[in-house]
Amino acid sequence: SDFTKLLERACELKDRLATHKLATEIDEKERIQRVSAYERKNDLLDQARALRREARSCQTMVMKDELRKMKRVLKELGHVDAQGVIQTKGRTACEINTANELVVVELVFAGIFNDLTVEQSVALLSCLIFDERNKDEDDPAQGLKSHLSGPYYKLIELARTVAKVAISCKIELNEDEFVDKFNPGLMEAVYAWCKGVKFVEVQKLTGTFEGSTIRALRRLEELVRQLASASKAIGNLELQAKFEKGSELLKRDIVFCSSLYL
Repeated sequence: SDFTKLLERACELKDRLATHKLATEIDEKERIQRVSAYERKNDLLDQARALRREARSCQTMVMKDELRKMKRVLKELGHVDAQGVIQTKGRTACEINTANELVVVELVFAGIFNDLTVEQSVALLSCLIFDERNKDEDDPAQGLKSHLSGPYYKLIELARTVAKVAISCKIELNEDEFVDKFNPGLMEAVYAWCKGVKFVEVQKLTGTFEGSTIRALRRLEELVRQLASASKAIGNLELQAKFEKGSELLKRDIVFCSSLYL
């Protein structure tokens, strides 16, 4: 019967315990200490598993909370409607992944590019991909000509709008730090490059190494292409043509050579 089998199993285990080195080679005091330590270890492992489950649960709650906040931002900026259905702004943002898509979309829908030339538009977009730190100046656009500084200040104004909306939706964000990310340090160089100036002359307008300038121009060209696709997606053929032309102006000479040894 099952009872007999269990009894035999218990006797077998009892015999094995009696012949184990804990019973034969170690005195009773040390054996008790070791068994107690093993029990404590198991208790701690159980506590660790419980804490890991609790941490995962808290992390999920935090992520859900962050997602709710981000969804509120998208609603406030008009990317989705009250029911969460994606709108034209949202479809445009889906095409952008090289720069801050919220700010880029605000630039498009505020009509900033409509009154700019191709060269001005591309130069303005350079502010969104240029990573070099600003010098300690009160006004990073100081020294820029008006045809570049004007669009830059409009960009900063829209960036502040996006930051204020995010902060109002309880997203942790420092407005000034957010705005400072948009660096006009490459605007003059990009404008000159789009005008056909040689790379050696363009490089003199930057405060960076040649490699950094080339990487920035390549990244900028990717952003311009994405904006051309976004413009096509929303049916704005005029903007699409403008950004396609901008991509053509960027893609030339040493910057887009497959190898510098050719």
